[in-house]
Amino acid sequence: MLKHKASLRGDPSATHPPLSILAPPDEVELISLSPTRGYYQVRTVDGQEGWIYGRSLQIVPESPTVTPPSVSPEPGAPAAPGGETVAGVSSSIPTNWDKPQPNRTQFEGLDGACGPTGDGGDAVTNTRKNRTDVPASYHEILWKALQSLPYPNAARSLMQWTPPQLAVIQPYDGVAVSVVGYLAAIRVEDKGSGESTNCHFTNGEEVDWHMPLLERPGDAEATSIVVETTPRVRQTHPRWSPTGLAPWVGSASPVRVSGWAMLDPEHRGHLGKLRSTLWEVHPVMKIEVFKDGQWLDADQLP
Repeated sequence: MLKHKASLRGDPSATHPPLSILAPPDEVELISLSPTRGYYQVRTVDGQEGWIYGRSLQIVPESPTVTPPSVSPEPGAPAAPGGETVAGVSSSIPTNWDKPQPNRTQFEGLDGACGPTGDGGDAVTNTRKNRTDVPASYHEILWKALQSLPYPNAARSLMQWTPPQLAVIQPYDGVAVSVVGYLAAIRVEDKGSGESTNCHFTNGEEVDWHMPLLERPGDAEATSIVVETTPRVRQTHPRWSPTGLAPWVGSASPVRVSGWAMLDPEHRGHLGKLRSTLWEVHPVMKIEVFKDGQWLDADQLP
């Protein structure tokens, strides 16, 4: 159904004048659940076919059983109430999804070897950050499903949390998720004295990238979720680079990141400034960019 006045166009672009103008309570039928450059092909009640930009539509499934599991809705599209799944994307994270224990890895960097817990600090969190195990599959979730997860007001290290505090995050920490959003920045953390998770290495090849992911293009960074790539994972993704991903930074074209949901208690001071939650996708195991009307694996970027 239409959310507001919308142009019905002859192709998936705004290059040519619209065929007609539609407005609520007009309804349209989706010809395809897969958007092209952000537009959905539709059919009006009068049988006229055309294209409408996804932000003008509220997609209502005919029944939950016909929802294709491999198709994501247009970024920013509203979710069904009550944690239901729309177009294969969950609006919440159930507590019973698998949370496999992270593997333990050794990283050989330019500055030496770094074990699974780094060189001190929060060994529990560092082990999760330094995992390299690839999930068999990812749960597709809405951006808000991750951003709205609960966590307590507690210390900067999980090793100092009480059992009741840990119980708040344990149902979700370590779930394999895939989420769509918009990149606000890519920050290679090679300044200062480094982080304990990476043994305080500071060469660009040995550090994490902090990437604020927005729900909508143009939103303030303070509203973001932070997603992070790690040097251990990037070893197997040589085409990932800030330069290669630069066209999607500050862009209206979305990215899809897949990896492990993780609560990072260390950055509470960033809340309301550089992020809106302590929940992250960390480490990111897969990056896809939306280009020419389709998802492209970042491993295929020049």
